Amino acid sequence: MRSLAGQPASDRVGAPIHSPVTIPTLFLPRTLFGAGAVSSLASELNALGVRRPLLVTDRGVVAAGIAAKTVTACGEAASVVMFDNVTENPLFSDVDSGAAIYAREECDGVVALGGGSVLDTAKLIALLANNGGSVADYAGVPNAVHVAGAPLIAIPTTAGTGSEASPSSGIHPDAVTASVGMNSRHLVPTVAILDPDLTRSLPPRLTAATGIDALSHCIEGYLSTKSVPLGKAIALDGIARVAGYLRRAVADGNDTAARAEMMMAAYAGGVSIGMGLGPAHAVALSCSDQGFHHGTLSGIGLVATLDLTAESVPKQIAEISHAFGLDGSMTLSQGVAALMRELSLPATLAELGYRAADLATLAYSAHISHFNLFAPVRPTSSDYTAMLEASLKAR
Repeated sequence: MRSLAGQPASDRVGAPIHSPVTIPTLFLPRTLFGAGAVSSLASELNALGVRRPLLVTDRGVVAAGIAAKTVTACGEAASVVMFDNVTENPLFSDVDSGAAIYAREECDGVVALGGGSVLDTAKLIALLANNGGSVADYAGVPNAVHVAGAPLIAIPTTAGTGSEASPSSGIHPDAVTASVGMNSRHLVPTVAILDPDLTRSLPPRLTAATGIDALSHCIEGYLSTKSVPLGKAIALDGIARVAGYLRRAVADGNDTAARAEMMMAAYAGGVSIGMGLGPAHAVALSCSDQGFHHGTLSGIGLVATLDLTAESVPKQIAEISHAFGLDGSMTLSQGVAALMRELSLPATLAELGYRAADLATLAYSAHISHFNLFAPVRPTSSDYTAMLEASLKAR
C-alpha cells in the first residue's frame, strides 16, 4: 500500500510516519441471476475462451442429477472433465488432487458446482493452475505471492457461504485440523451464475444451516470497521432477506420465491465477507476441528459474541436488529438464537455437542484469529474464555 505521495511514508526523509492510506475496493464477479440461469453456461464459457473446463463438484451434487444437467449446459463445444471428490469439510488434498487433474487433462478453466466447500476448493484449484506449487504454499500463508488464476465460473447449489462473491477461501490441512484461509482479489470468481432452481433439492437442515451462515456474514460484515462501496447497505439487505425468507425456504424447499431471496442473501453475505468478519467467525474457525457444519458454528459464534460487541457499538447493533425484524423484546443474540432453535439448529456449543479438550487453548486460538482484524471489538483471551465457557454450559 502506498501513501498519497506515491511512496511509503517511512521512506520520505523528515516526514511524519502515518498509517497507510486504504482505498476501499469492491471486487465482484460478472453475475447472472434467475431461475434457469445455468442455461447461460455455454455462452459464458465461450466468452472466456474456455473449451476444456474442469467441473469441480461433490458426490452429493452428482447423485442429485445437478452435475449431469450442468455438463449438458456447458454445450457441445466444451469437453468437460469432472472432479467430484470434494469432501464436506474440504482438505488440502482435495485441492491438490483437483489441480493435478486440471494439469494432466490440460484444462483451461474451472466450473465450480456445489456448496461452499466445493466453491472454496475450486477457487484454489484455479489459483494453482496459473501459480504452481501446492495449496500449502498459499492457504494460511500471509502475503503469499501469486497472480490471477484460471477463469472460474461459480455456480452455487446452496444459499449460504457467499463464496461465489467473496475474495476468500477456507480449507482444512487435514480432517482433524481447523481450517486455514486465504484472502485475495484473485479468489473472486470470474463469473457467478445464481440459479435458485439448483437449491431446491437442498434438505431442510442444510437449508437452515447455510442460511444462518449467510446471516453471520452479513451481520459481521456490517459491524466491521472496514467498508467497501455500498457494502453496508448490501449487508443490511441480506439480513432482511434472511429474516423474511429463511423460514419459508426451510419449510418448503419448492418455494421458488424464498429460494431466490435466500440466494441473494447469500450473495450479499459474500460481499460482506470482503469487509472483514469478526469474533463469531473466530469461534467458528477455532471450533472447526470436529466436523460440525460451518454455518451452524458461525451462528453459535454470533450467539456467543454479540452481547460483548453490543456494549461497544449499540447503534450498529440496533440497526441490524431493525433489519432483522426485532421489536426490542429481545437482544440481537437472543433473536439469532431463537431463529436457530426455531429451525431445529443448536444455538450453543453445548447443544451442538462440541467437546473442548482445552478451553484456554481454544480461547487463545480465537483471540489470535485473523477474523478479529476488522472487528469493532477485539476480545481478549479472557473474553473468549468466558464466552466459550458460557456456550459450552448453556442449554
